[in-house]
Parts: sequence; structure tokens; C-alpha cells
Amino acid sequence: MRARLFAFVALACAAAAGGCGDGKLKVYPVTGQVLYNGEPLKGVDVAFHPTDPKNTPGYPPHATTDADGKFALMTFVKDDGAPAGEFQVAIAFAVEAADEGSDQVKKLSFQVPAKYQRQETSGITVTIKPETNTLEPFKLEGPPRPKRK
Repeated sequence: MRARLFAFVALACAAAAGGCGDGKLKVYPVTGQVLYNGEPLKGVDVAFHPTDPKNTPGYPPHATTDADGKFALMTFVKDDGAPAGEFQVAIAFAVEAADEGSDQVKKLSFQVPAKYQRQETSGITVTIKPETNTLEPFKLEGPPRPKRK
């Protein structure tokens, strides 16, 4: 009887250790790029919303694009990636506070078209595989961007 109990406890411990061990979903590196009318889009936030509720890590995997429109997703720590599975993507510029502690926001001179700002309407769905993922660029289309002064 004692040997059976020990075997059961050992098996349960081994099964529990089979995951990440810290209760977090396993994540895989994900990189990509955002283009707007064929040009890299700098400083835009990209959020991956899981289509399967079991694949929800809490806050959705996200990133902000660099000067070349490129990003590396973060779920728990910088550039760690995203869990494997299917995601709907939302893309928008972050809104900034006008002043420290203010509830007023700065008016953006440009924002991506509204359809891309919500995962339900963006039309962008991505499957993350349990490996390193390099995504095809997200090619957003819309009215021309205002000229910078």
C-alpha cells in the first residue's frame, strides 16, 4: 500500500513538473512588422487577443513597434513571446496623458483606421506555433498620413 502511495505521489509530482512549473503558460518568441500603406509604422501598439479562453495569460501578449515597424511580443517579460494558439490582433497608437496625473489626453495627429483598433474588426488573425515565430508583415491600408513638419 505504501509503495502504491509513493508511486502515485511521485507520478503526480512528475506531472506537475511537466509544465513550466510556475503556473504560467509556455510562450514562444514572436516577431513581426506593421506597415501602413507600404511604409513601416513606428510607435504603434500591437495586441494579440487569444480566441481560446484557456489560452488567456491575463493581459494579452503585446508590443510597440520600433522605427522600422518591427516588434517582438511580450507576455510576461520583455520579448518573451506568446502562448501557442490562435489570436485576433488589434493595432493602435497609445493615447498619452496631456500632463502628469491629468485625466486629459493629447490629441493624436494620426491614428490607424478604426477597424484595426479592435480585434473583432481588424480582420487580422494569427496562429502562433510552439516554436520561434516570424510573422508576415501586417499590411494596413488607409488614408495618407499627415505630413510631418
